[in-house]
Amino acid sequence: MWDDKHSNELSRRERQVVEIVMRRGRASAREIEEELPDAPTYSAVRSILRLLVERELLVKTQEDGRDWFSLPVSTKKARAGVLTRMVNQFFDNSVGEAALALLGQRNVKLSAEEARKLIELIEQARKS
Repeated sequence: MWDDKHSNELSRRERQVVEIVMRRGRASAREIEEELPDAPTYSAVRSILRLLVERELLVKTQEDGRDWFSLPVSTKKARAGVLTRMVNQFFDNSVGEAALALLGQRNVKLSAEEARKLIELIEQARKS
């Protein structure tokens, strides 16, 4: 998922678990279970986590006798990897087309700071 090594497709549940961990930074199995919509049993959550750790999509650490799960890379790097795959897969590797698709949607709102950063990045991309 984060690179070619992790390009296997995730099941709906696995994706939900990874999204929870990504949003929280790190999470315990119990916290993940509590956030999952229509949560399976605690045992099923632990099984999903075990598989994600085996596939190196999550990292397990222990602290005070409790297992914690986190991404093996920074959230920023994980998001960049996911976006790169999406741009390659759905937009024929065209960042411009992907940006146009996102910004062309109805109800897209950018803060002044987001707009400023986008303009700055566009100018940098045009120069290089």
